[in-house]
Amino acid sequence: GELWGPLTSATVSGKLKEENPSRRNTPKRYKASIDHGSICLSTSNKSCLPLPISGEGLFDGVYLGKRLRIGQNVNGGGARVVQVR
Repeated sequence: GELWGPLTSATVSGKLKEENPSRRNTPKRYKASIDHGSICLSTSNKSCLPLPISGEGLFDGVYLGKRLRIGQNVNGGGARVVQVR
């Protein structure tokens, strides 16, 4: 996601798995497994620094259309996130 505008961004890489795909109501619970991350200081992604991040976490997510997701961490500090694509 962007930090301080479009010229600085943070990214993480890993896997995302829905805990119970047969469940039809929201919020849905997801398990995130993070392998690594980076912070980039330009839009070209050539000036990136590695972030010391890895591990697993659970979050509840609600999709509000194709571009908007709201989530909350459930096994950590309870952080909330809004993501727009």
